[in-house]
Amino acid sequence: MTSPDSPTPSGALPTFGVDKIIAELRNRRCGQQKKEEDEWWCVSLSIDEFKSLEARIEADEDLHGFKYDYFPKLKKFVLRMEDDLHEFVVEEFKVQIQDQLSVLRQSNDQVAADFARKIKSRGSPKVVGEEQERHVPDGSFTHKDSTEHGVILEVSNSQKRRELSFLADDYILGSNGLIQLVIGIDLEYRKTKGMEAKVITWRPKRIEADGTTILEAAQTEDGIFRAADGSLVNGEQILYIGLEDFGNKYDCPGINNIPGGITISFAQLYNIVCEGEEVKQKMKQKRELDDVGLLGVQKRQKPRSPPEELDTQDEEWLQAVKEEGNQRLNDQDDFNVVLQRCDGVGFNAEAKTEQ
Repeated sequence: MTSPDSPTPSGALPTFGVDKIIAELRNRRCGQQKKEEDEWWCVSLSIDEFKSLEARIEADEDLHGFKYDYFPKLKKFVLRMEDDLHEFVVEEFKVQIQDQLSVLRQSNDQVAADFARKIKSRGSPKVVGEEQERHVPDGSFTHKDSTEHGVILEVSNSQKRRELSFLADDYILGSNGLIQLVIGIDLEYRKTKGMEAKVITWRPKRIEADGTTILEAAQTEDGIFRAADGSLVNGEQILYIGLEDFGNKYDCPGINNIPGGITISFAQLYNIVCEGEEVKQKMKQKRELDDVGLLGVQKRQKPRSPPEELDTQDEEWLQAVKEEGNQRLNDQDDFNVVLQRCDGVGFNAEAKTEQ
């Protein structure tokens, strides 16, 4: 996979050690993320540090579920934290695809119907590159026979938007062109662009030059569906996702002959974003009301009890049972009797059988 070759225009990234990043993850798990700019949180991290960080995340269940990216060439670690608008747009876009797939599965064209039945949402899987890249897309769909994701979805805010083309490179080039379509929904929210929103797509493209085949992630669409003033534009324009985009010719022979596809109009994208903004505003107001209503109120959680442990007397009794079992258990009936006596105190039946 490839990554950006130079730092972002904002300048050098802050340097955080692994311990500080772990502390940040724990704070966010407790709900201490406050600023919108923290939704795309970038720090400098060496490859060795990233390996250590990822190992610690994998080993600690409390840290599972975070979405992050790593660009090794930039030594750049990015922590993703979606807001209500982002989550709404992602989920509603998935609904659009699922609903139309349901219709295609009932199609009179048996070939298209059978193919559509095997297309599944893969959620937000971790995509691992050949050079230690890590990405967790907002959504993905693929045919069940495909060894690679087919369609990737990314929804960007103002911080993430500059990375979209690089993410597309990583997905398409890193899969050797097996990922067929990367869709980016770009929500600007910048002073120079106002409320402009657009959809951008990338597809694999092979170019022959001087006897060499060059693979690139070619941008195939860049369409604005909401103007800076918030109004709908190009409402009748269509985003098309062919059924063949959900697989590839190596894993799904004959895929280029599969008819049918999914169409999402720019008017539908516009409505999704507008509804998402309403949801975000309502949730913000609710949280503000909750904060006011809880002034001076302290919350009390139930204490967690430590795991039950056997006392000395129980341990002695259990040891006696085990010794008795070693000497006297000769058939399954006797074995079951002792199992009943040891129920709930940790007697390992498999271990006893091996003895």
